[in-house]
Amino acid sequence: MTSQEAKSAGSESFEPIWQRVRERLKIELGAQRFQYWIDPLRIVSAADGRVVIACTSRFERDKVVESHGERIANLIAELAGEFGAVDFVVDSRPRAVPPTAASSRATTLDSLGVLPIEPTLVQGSIPLNRTYSFDSFVTGRSNQIAYQEAKRTAESDEPVNNPLFLYGATGLGKTHLMHAIAWRKLQRNPDLRVLLITAETFMRMFVTALKANDTLSFKNQMRNVDLLLVDDLHFILGKEATQEELLTALDWLSDNRKQIILSADRSPSLFENISDRARSRLLKGASIEIGPTDFELRLAILESKARAVSRERPGFVLNSEAAHFMAQRINTNTRELEGALNRVVMQCADGARPITIENLNTWLADFLRAYDRRVTIEEIKKKVAEHYGLKVADLESPNRSRSIVRPRQVSMFLARLLTPRSYPEIGRRFGNRDHTTVMHAVETIQRLIGVDPTFGEEVERLRLSIRNWPIEGGSAGLRPAAQAEGDQPQV
Repeated sequence: MTSQEAKSAGSESFEPIWQRVRERLKIELGAQRFQYWIDPLRIVSAADGRVVIACTSRFERDKVVESHGERIANLIAELAGEFGAVDFVVDSRPRAVPPTAASSRATTLDSLGVLPIEPTLVQGSIPLNRTYSFDSFVTGRSNQIAYQEAKRTAESDEPVNNPLFLYGATGLGKTHLMHAIAWRKLQRNPDLRVLLITAETFMRMFVTALKANDTLSFKNQMRNVDLLLVDDLHFILGKEATQEELLTALDWLSDNRKQIILSADRSPSLFENISDRARSRLLKGASIEIGPTDFELRLAILESKARAVSRERPGFVLNSEAAHFMAQRINTNTRELEGALNRVVMQCADGARPITIENLNTWLADFLRAYDRRVTIEEIKKKVAEHYGLKVADLESPNRSRSIVRPRQVSMFLARLLTPRSYPEIGRRFGNRDHTTVMHAVETIQRLIGVDPTFGEEVERLRLSIRNWPIEGGSAGLRPAAQAEGDQPQV
């Protein structure tokens, strides 16, 4: 037997020990850190008391040795005492996939609409969330277009909407759709090279490569993919070197017909501190907003998630009254709505405590307090006037031009919706108008919202912006604006 054959035989016999080391490290480090740092490592040889482990680049080797080398050596010594030395080397050749693993990669979806096994992603990827599939995404007016375009992109063999840019506030489903695209692409082609990262991770990897003077390996890693998904792109705004590196990667991938998916909290057209070239590059494909959820969508999402819980906990039932209460009161994003549902599930897990409005007020007190800041009519008038480019005095004036009447009606509608004030009192705050004028305004806006989705979304954004307006003075030690105006605390 040659020395090379002996090394090969040694590494094969060492594989069960290495798998036990990997299992321990996965528990200790967590799935994401494990997949980024440990999963790419490969056993080159195990003989004469020495284990040689290959890393794919020099900066990866240096980082592994620095952060995990001692722990790996200790685990190997603990499980196989005859190996007293561990060496880490650089070997950029791709890791071979065992035939049994390759042949077992099913291409059918499970009940959640995702692959039934964990897919192999490119080194550094965020693990895919098994619940983030197209089948589990609940659609409404605010996200229907984003859902349709994401699905069309995922089911195409050629790049479309390149890049597909999803934007909107946090917790509205951008990340869900990105994971769903990755799942569907991998279901269609299990050998697809997929890299899913956040912009923060991209920057950290780039900085690590710079420090190790090994940017070539980093560039190769970014370009050796078929599908690149970068979440939270706004994180790197103002970081010129990172922006330029990412744009270079995007240009290369686009020129080589690789699909790109990006997300951020706002449209690229509103990005500050980026060049016209960068803005044009990001807007080249399709930029699609995911808007705030309305009550109907929040209710549908809550009911969908409640049904998923009931499949795991057959005794759990979220009654209609409770669902309506939660969808109405927790109305900023679906992430917090899901968190509130999880709280309810924990509180009534043993079945001893029923899901009543009284219990919900107790169980979800911290969630509800976040949305119970007292809104004043003055705040509403200021926000609406700012939105429509008017002065507050215009809303209070007798002017009946259409450019002022409609904003005035919106202000009255929001005053009725967000404050406990009566029709007569609202009328007095708008130039001593009669209560019937306020009633007509409210009915008009309600009707328009029902027939004009675009207008409905505009009013919903105004409602959310008023709800999220900081208290006067910007400090927790100051009184909320509602109390400063003379209103009584809301009970």
